[in-house]
Amino acid sequence: MTGAPENPPPTWHDMGRDVDLALALAQGRPTGPAADEVRRRLRSYLTLLADPAEAHARSLADSHARDLASATVDHARALLRDDHSAADPAALLRSLAKSTRYLMRYAARGHQQSRNRDHAGR
Repeated sequence: MTGAPENPPPTWHDMGRDVDLALALAQGRPTGPAADEVRRRLRSYLTLLADPAEAHARSLADSHARDLASATVDHARALLRDDHSAADPAALLRSLAKSTRYLMRYAARGHQQSRNRDHAGR
């Protein structure tokens, strides 16, 4: 094997810790390298979680819940697309953190539903 070892994928604990850290940092002036790194990690989590969260959103039978979950995923994807360099750093950090938290919930629910279907098929 050559090259540097790859970073392991983040755990739910890692993501939750960074959400809490981001919300704490957003209480002050979240600027500088530490805040930039937390924003970078939150963006990577949103990228990782968007597809599973969207799959869960599409699977919801209740149209209101489905629309709300889909809009949340769309908002998270918009955060990834847009350049927020001129935005309020605290507001951006809160938005990234809250979007990550919601997508974590949706992705986890989708994962649980998938596991339940797998066990029911046995």
